[in-house]
Formats: sequence, structure tokens, C-alpha cells
Amino acid sequence: MIFAFESFILSIMETNTTLTQLLEETKKIHDLLADRIPKHRPMVLEQQPTQEVPEHVDITWLTDYFGISKGTFYNEVDGKLLEAILNIGRRPYYLKSDVIELMTERKKKHLGFKKLNTERKKKENK
Repeated sequence: MIFAFESFILSIMETNTTLTQLLEETKKIHDLLADRIPKHRPMVLEQQPTQEVPEHVDITWLTDYFGISKGTFYNEVDGKLLEAILNIGRRPYYLKSDVIELMTERKKKHLGFKKLNTERKKKENK
């Protein structure tokens, strides 16, 4: 039992010695870096140019936004008035800007999706 206690105390002393040495080495590294980095100008990290990714929306968001059922969406809008821009698995995603543009056009003309779809088909046939 006494031997175990002595080895425990010895390991604590070794741990303290190791920590003290690590602290001294860290201070040396800090001092070396402080000498090499100019003090008169602040260090500014270069910012990478960010390319904004267009916002995508799924069918649930679309049906809530338009106030229609999923059946109406698939029958009257999907593939006719809006094209999916991206598929993740089997789930299609649409550009939010296209959705807002469609809603704006629909409100201006005061038409439902079915009539808006027929109107577009007539324009394409001319």
C-alpha cells in the first residue's frame, strides 16, 4: 500500500514537471512568433471570394407558398410552368427566384395555374 502511494506521488510530480516544461516551450514559441510578426500592422486574413449559391426550394415549400395541394402541383405546375433545377435522390428542387417569378406572373394576370399553363402553350404554338 505504501509503495502504491509513493508511485502515485511520484507520477504527480512527473506530471507537474512535464506540464512546467510544456509551458516553458509554449512561452518560447510565443516569443519567437512575436518577434517575427510585425507589430505595427494588424494581421488581416484574406477573405476568399464567396459565390452565392441560389436558394433552392422543395415541393413542400412550394405547395405552402402557392397554397395548393401536391396533386395540383404535379398536374399543373411541375414540368409545365416550373422545371426542377436539381434532384437530390428522387426529390426535386426548384430555384426560389423562378417560383417567385411565377407567382408574380400569376398575380398580375389573375389566372390559375391551369389557365396560365394553357396561355403559355398558346404562345409557344404561335
